[in-house]
Amino acid sequence: MKQRPNYQARIVLAIYMACFSIGALSHARDFHARGWRPYAWGPPLLEAFWTSLLILDALVVVLIASGRRRAGLTLAVAVMITDVSANIFAWLSLGVPDLAIALLLQTALLGFVLGSIPFLWSTDPVPA
Repeated sequence: MKQRPNYQARIVLAIYMACFSIGALSHARDFHARGWRPYAWGPPLLEAFWTSLLILDALVVVLIASGRRRAGLTLAVAVMITDVSANIFAWLSLGVPDLAIALLLQTALLGFVLGSIPFLWSTDPVPA
């Protein structure tokens, strides 16, 4: 019997890929606008983390698109938890007001990721 594609999982994975692509493009834009150290104003650890998000966000997309779903989902959870935590720290401790709206959107995405993980983890891989 032929397996039917799981369209709900495909839609949720497409949302993941769209959101993490937007994140990667946002960090790429920062590099383009501000040079090789776009976050030099922040503490070194935060600067290194925010810089790494260009690669990490793109890697989530690549892993999911290439069929390595669980690796992509695991990385997505790790990225979102650390990103929201780092941005809350920067917003509260460093007084970076520009993070307020982004933090709201990132927190919503974190909730979406955490809420969808059980559904995506347990479903069979989506056929190409």
